[in-house]
Amino acid sequence: MTTDIKQQARIAPGVAPGIDVVLVDPNSLTRDCFSLGLGTLCRDMAVRSVASLKDAAGVLAQDGRTEVVLCNIGAQVGLNDVLRAAIRDAVSACLPVPLVIISDRDDGGMILESLRLGVRGYIVPSLGLGVMLEAIRLVAAGGTFVPATSLQSLIAPAPGGIAVPQTPPPDAPVTDRIGGLTPREMAVLTCMREGKSNKLIAYMLGMCENTAKAHVRNVLKKLGATNRTEAAFMAHAHLSRGAALESNQP
Repeated sequence: MTTDIKQQARIAPGVAPGIDVVLVDPNSLTRDCFSLGLGTLCRDMAVRSVASLKDAAGVLAQDGRTEVVLCNIGAQVGLNDVLRAAIRDAVSACLPVPLVIISDRDDGGMILESLRLGVRGYIVPSLGLGVMLEAIRLVAAGGTFVPATSLQSLIAPAPGGIAVPQTPPPDAPVTDRIGGLTPREMAVLTCMREGKSNKLIAYMLGMCENTAKAHVRNVLKKLGATNRTEAAFMAHAHLSRGAALESNQP
């Protein structure tokens, strides 16, 4: 059974076009809540909700509009062999459409393993619908989403350890920078590490969105990172150990 939650598109000039999403959730209550919430928050988003991955595969086979598949796995005890196989099957069933998991567990090991299995996004309850919407847009654009808090739990030092420093000033020693980034690029990387979108980076740093996009491209190139998530991991690794991180570029 498929439930369509579609809002009339109200796209202003210069605003990105709508996104077609398939939501998989066996629980009808949370399925309807997510669908209605996303559809209300984003008027140009079409959410089709289904009860199983089998139903989702049927929807994907019928049309080529879907850009992201959301799958709510709820409160799993942990990533056991059964769940690991289920995630792998889900990724395969959705290809080439990217899969984003919604999980009650903010577990670093589970997130990493999910990414290894091909998942392109991991959403936890601590995120609001607004961040969830940004995550969907990021994945639809070809990126990978992991909550900033989860990145910190994966790499940050134990309580009482060295605190992650803020963006270095222009005259900061080279060892406080990463991959030869300029102070402005370090500020952009700090925002990327916190999961901020290009639009929010531009607002926070007082620049236009195109300039923010250019800085993001430069950061990825200098670090030799393939996407924003990898760049964030590299930043956390560098800042947590307090050592210079060399670029992957030759």
